[in-house]
Amino acid sequence: MITIDPPSWQRALYMILFAIIAYVILWFVFFLALVQFLLVIINNTENEHLRQFTTRLNAYFGEILGFLSYTRDEVPFPFSPLPHSEDT
Repeated sequence: MITIDPPSWQRALYMILFAIIAYVILWFVFFLALVQFLLVIINNTENEHLRQFTTRLNAYFGEILGFLSYTRDEVPFPFSPLPHSEDT
């Protein structure tokens, strides 16, 4: 399986798959933002584990967008390693 600079037909399939994944991630990040907001209201402090998870999820979302916009040639996770956030 070619994961770096795949042929056009394979990239088209990857792009469809990752567009769907990006859509789901976007809504999931909105949900996590709401949860974090509620936790801040209830506890007066943010949940550090949730913040770190969302930061990694945002980095993954950025990799997907980079692949979809042709600024990145490597196919994102699960075909390559999951990105680490810059905060962790």
